[in-house]
Amino acid sequence: MSMREHAELLTSVRNDINEYKISSSSQAVPNLLRERAAIHGSITQIDEVTSQAETIKGVLSVQRSTFGEIQGKVKQLSDRFPMIRNLLGMIKRKKSKDTIILSAVIAGCTLFLIIYSISK
Repeated sequence: MSMREHAELLTSVRNDINEYKISSSSQAVPNLLRERAAIHGSITQIDEVTSQAETIKGVLSVQRSTFGEIQGKVKQLSDRFPMIRNLLGMIKRKKSKDTIILSAVIAGCTLFLIIYSISK
């Protein structure tokens, strides 16, 4: 290879490198702007979700205090009137009986599903 061909090859490679740098730098700006906009959108969504969560937290704390007050008033009533206390006790027993029955039904269904899958 002659010196002239070598010089032309180096010039050609340098020109290609310069063109690549120019084209990549001109494409980098829109890409960076697009990425920046996407990040900004994500941050905005995070802020919205955070504010919704704070609002819900406030509502739930108000609801908790309301239920606490109601529970206190019901307890006062049950202390004053033994008949109400008996009624609340009956409701509590029925609720736990319903829970036991529901648990037994779920366990039975699960057992039947296991037996059915094994028998296949």
